[in-house]
Amino acid sequence: MQTLRVRYVPWTNPVAVGLREALRAENDRGRSPALLPAAVDDGTGIAVFLIAYELATGQPVGCGGLRLLDTARADVDSIYVLPYARWSGVSQAITEELASWARAHGITAVGPGDALERLNALRL
Repeated sequence: MQTLRVRYVPWTNPVAVGLREALRAENDRGRSPALLPAAVDDGTGIAVFLIAYELATGQPVGCGGLRLLDTARADVDSIYVLPYARWSGVSQAITEELASWARAHGITAVGPGDALERLNALRL
């Protein structure tokens, strides 16, 4: 993957919405439409959301965010990398940026469990 640029965006950013819809479509593949949840996530509790762009083309290639649980804990939310960009360092850039943001904002625990560490391990 080419060099990446990571941008912080609002939950409602149209590109962010599109990436989350792609994530949901992948997760829902093969499920009966009657079994799919009808609730739409309004982003309540999202502390930070970002999009990774391929610098050479300006194309979005992934996204991720943190949802606050309380003042010192957050859950990883909506980590997604487009299929063609997987295994190229995008998830690493996203997780490193989320971890950096968490540290800078006093978040001492990111979950569920050791989610950032597990995501980081997937890139190896």
